[in-house]
Parts: sequence; structure tokens; C-alpha cells
Amino acid sequence: MNFVEVFAAGEHPDQRALLEAAASDKAAAGLPADFIAALFGAAVPEDLKPYKPAEIAALAARSYAHLAARKPAAADIQIYNPAGGKDSGLAAITVVEIENDDMPFLLDSVTGELSELHLGIRLAVHPIFAVERKDSGALEEWRGLAKDGKKKHRESFIHIHVERIDESRHATVREALRQTLEDVRICVADWPTMLEYADEVIDGLQRKSNPLPEEELQEAVSFMKWLRDGQFTFLGCRDNGVLGSGDSLSLEPLYDSGLGILRHRDIRVLSRAGQPVATTPELREFLKLPLPVIVTKANLRSRVHRRTHMDYIGIKRFDKSGALTGERRIVGLFTSPVYRESVFKIPYLRRKAAFVLDHAGFAPESHSGKALANVLEAYPRDDLFQVDRDTLLKNAVAILQLEERPRIRVLARRDRFNRFVSVLVYVPRDRYTSEIRTRIGAYLAQAYQGRVSAYYPYFPDGPLTRVHFIIGRDSGETPNPPRAELEAGIAAIVRSWHDEFAAALLTGFDPAKARDIDAAYSSALTAAYREAYSPVEAVADIKVIENLSKEKPLAINFYREGAADRKSVNLKVWNCERPLPLSERVPLLENMGFAVIDERTYLVEREENAGGTVWLHDMTLQRADGEEIDAEALDARLEAALMAVLQGRAENDGFNGLVLYAGM
Repeated sequence: MNFVEVFAAGEHPDQRALLEAAASDKAAAGLPADFIAALFGAAVPEDLKPYKPAEIAALAARSYAHLAARKPAAADIQIYNPAGGKDSGLAAITVVEIENDDMPFLLDSVTGELSELHLGIRLAVHPIFAVERKDSGALEEWRGLAKDGKKKHRESFIHIHVERIDESRHATVREALRQTLEDVRICVADWPTMLEYADEVIDGLQRKSNPLPEEELQEAVSFMKWLRDGQFTFLGCRDNGVLGSGDSLSLEPLYDSGLGILRHRDIRVLSRAGQPVATTPELREFLKLPLPVIVTKANLRSRVHRRTHMDYIGIKRFDKSGALTGERRIVGLFTSPVYRESVFKIPYLRRKAAFVLDHAGFAPESHSGKALANVLEAYPRDDLFQVDRDTLLKNAVAILQLEERPRIRVLARRDRFNRFVSVLVYVPRDRYTSEIRTRIGAYLAQAYQGRVSAYYPYFPDGPLTRVHFIIGRDSGETPNPPRAELEAGIAAIVRSWHDEFAAALLTGFDPAKARDIDAAYSSALTAAYREAYSPVEAVADIKVIENLSKEKPLAINFYREGAADRKSVNLKVWNCERPLPLSERVPLLENMGFAVIDERTYLVEREENAGGTVWLHDMTLQRADGEEIDAEALDARLEAALMAVLQGRAENDGFNGLVLYAGM
């Protein structure tokens, strides 16, 4: 059942009622009876809720007027801020509307461009209309939604609501969309010719004049046929001729051969130090090696289909005598099935995978052999196309070892030509958050003197989360920090309060006692307590708490934080019997000459068999006369005096102030 049938069947009665009311509104006068339903019938129901029937009718009337004329073989883009009062749903949006010939990649390319412009989408519909137009482009007849399978007179109509933007930005948005849609148009128009280009590449690889190893050529042919059979979205092709030799070897574009986005003479898919180039050291080295194909990432991001760096495939070209004459360049995007298909079935990758299994030393049917195969299947697919087989072997074995002993692991692959660093980071799943990911990315960007170009989180079964970072670089030699240093830096980022607490326990107790304390207190120390005190302070508190009992339920400590004002001092009071209300504490302290400035109470909620709840009162005090407090000299005397009063061994009266004022 398609959405029209769903709508007609009344599966969304509220939406149907809303659109029927809109069709009956006076603003809809003159519109075809079913135009509003055809335009908005496929909208997500909640996206239409902010609008009243009259507002939907007004939007539809403007859309129908937009249909009135369009230049043949071109997109017509309309951007406007609809009128509406402050209570109107229209007051919060800008409408982006595109009328175009029906073709692939339109909606995803448009939404990708809007996302690139940081415009949040609030509603998006994309009906395909059947229309009749005059040669001039004027609308002759609107025939409703185009039926499946009927190709004539089909037009794409994209209607999107984005968050309101100032009219001064409309021209910029329109131009960005125009360029994107132009890329889509030429890619779709040249699609058949680009497939023929791929066929020519395959024929060239099969020529007997090729001087490269037969095994390499056969795999390259299989790879190109695999791409040709639907595994690759072709966005551009162009030949490049070879100039010079040795270290001066370079490639020059043969512009007349350009197809798709590479029709444009000013487009370079590679760059060096931020500047577009035709040849890189990587390509120069490839041209010297006995390999027919190179697969890497272009510096240029696609505007068609998916907003990501395009995949770059270079194929050597030889003349009849076997001399290298150039490179055939194809750029585009691997299709989504490539990321699901087994690595052992994909030409070009299957040989890398076989190398890893052969050299890892595990029997294929053993547990480790099967686990290693799973590691390769889950390895970031884009990186798998680029990584050399020796690095892949090293990384795959390191990942396999994480199954035996999970830990923080950083596996970095520096691009030999300083364009980027690919970094696989494994961290405990229970520590991973978007904030942690951002901090790790910033740390890696600093370590490699670059920027975070992309990141891809992955959540496999088990206790670890993997994040694949791409750290882009513009110039200079890429730093090469030791793995241990990177792992230590990331460990510090993901280290939790409890990690530091467990380490601090080992400095205050023997290992067996530390384990018992950890078990008793890990859940007893509340979030508020952990926010207020460091793990080292917690261990000091626990040493006090462990000495409390029914016979000795109370403990106190005057202390001063390192950078605290010398006119203030803090007092901690622990009690394992009951909380001490302020009405009891404040008079005692005032008789000692203090003014209570601040007070916080925390619970240490131990199990009953571990000693039960302890109340900790932490107070900030100042002398009543505002003078400095010599805490170091008076600490023991103040504690003795206060404890004597709390235990009833001394009177609670003004004479207690002599301890603070006279040091008695």
C-alpha cells in the first residue's frame, strides 16, 4: 500500500481531516481538488500539526503558482518567508521549494546541502507530479501524482520547511542549491556514458600489452566489474596523461574526456597543503609500482547523494607497446551494499583479508581464526580499501586481543603523504558519551596537529565502543606520537571518579582491605558527595568513618583548603547515629567565636551490615570579628574543645571563644 492508499484508507484520520479542511478553505479556491492531498499527503503527521488549515491552503496555493512555469531541463528554486502572526506556525519557517525533472538523488542531495548550511529541516515532502507543459515551459495541465511505471511528463516537486532565516540569506542558499542540483543533473545525464567509461577501463586492463603481473590484472578486472555491476555510484570520470619521469613524473588532466562532475575544468579531487593539484606523491608512487589500481579518498566532498569525501579509483593506462601513458580516474561513492557484503567476497579487499588470515598463524576453523575473520568483517570498510596489508595484519591482531582482555586501545594509521590520520579508538562502552567523544577528538587533533574531519562510532557486542576518527591535515610532516602516550592521554579523558577512587584506596589500605572498602563504599558515596570531594579526600573521609562505632559515633575535623581565604576555615562533622541539626551546631560554634557562612550535608549510605548510614556535615566558618584564623596552630585545640562540648564534658558557653581568640 503506497502513501496515497494509506491516506485514502484513513489510517491518519487527523491528518486527513486537516488537509480536507485546508482544501475547503477560501485560500484553496482555484486549486485542483486533490492538489493539497497530493502535496502534503505523505508528510509526517506531526510535522503538519503546527499549521492551521488556512495556512496549509496558503502554502499549497503558492506551490501551485510555482508550478505555472519552468524552463525546460533546469531546476526552478523558490525560497520565501511566509507571512504569519506571532502565533502562526508559518512565522517560524522558511519555505524551500524546488521544481525539477524527475531524476535520482534529488531529495538526499538537497537535504544534504541544507544540513551543510546548518538549516534544520522541520518538514519535507517530495511528490512526483504528472504534468503537461507547453514548449515554453508554461503549465498546460496538472494530472496529479505520477503513477508508478509511467515515465512521461514526470516532475519532481520538493517542498521543505526549514527554521526561519533572514531574507538576506536566501540568495546564498539558492546558489548553493543550484550548484548541488547542477551536479546531480550532469551526473545523471552522464551516467550511461560513465558506465561505458568503466567498460573501456575493463577492456584496457584485459589487453595483452599490459606489462603488470597477471594475478594483479585479473583482480583489478574483477574489481572494476564488481563496481560496474551496481556497487559504485559514478559521479565523475576523466583521463589524465603522464608527463615527465622519475621524481618529476606528473599527471595532466585531459579535460575533453571529463564526465559527470569532472566535466568542470576547475574541479580537482585532490589537494596538497590545502591547494588543488592533479598529482600527489601518493599517485606518483603508485605510477611507479607494479599495481594496476589504487583506491583512496578524494579531498573533495560529494554534493550528490551523500555528503562525504568521495572515493577515488585510479587505473593505469598503457599503450600497445606496454608503456605507461596515463591514468583513468573515477570518483564517486561506494553503494550501501558494499558496507554489508562480506569482505571475503569483495575483489581487491578479499586478497588483503586472505593475507591477514594466512599470516596471523591461526587455523581457519579455530576459535581465533573465526574471531579474526569477524574482526575483518567489522573493520571500517572505507579504511579497509586504503590500509596496506601489513598494517591491517597488525591492527586486526591487536583488535582480536581486545576480546581476551578489553582495554583502551588506539590504532593510528598515518597517511604517508600527510593528508590525514585514521585513528581507531577503543574505550569502555560504559564510559562513552558524546562529550567524551568530543574530548577524545580534540585530543587527537592536537596530538596530530590537525582537525577532526569525521568520526564514526561503532557499538560491537562486548564491553568496548569503537570510534573511527579521521584527523585531517593541511601541511607539514605528520607527528608520530607513541601509542602508549595516546592511550594514556585517552585513558585520562575517560577515567571515572571511581577509577581514581580505586587507585587512591591502594595508597591508603593494603590490597585486600582496599577491595573490601571499594565493595562497601562504591555505591554508598552519593553523586552529590562525588561532585564535592576528590577520590583522595574520599579515602581520607573513609578512614575516619571506619573508626566510628556505637561507642564512638562522632568525629570532627577542622581543615582549610589550599587556596582558601585565611579568614575562613572548614569543619567536618561525622555522625553514624543521626544527623545533627543546624539548631544544635550553630549555637555551639557561635559560642566558640565563629560565624557559620555555609553548610552542606552529605549521606554515606552504607549497607547495614557494613555499618549503616553516616551523616557528614561540612561547614565553612569565619571568626565573628572578621580577623584571620590561625588554623594550623589552633587545629588540635579547636577540635578538642568542640568535641568536649559535643560529648558533654564541657559547658556550651561564651568562655569557649577563648580557644579561638586567646589560644587557650
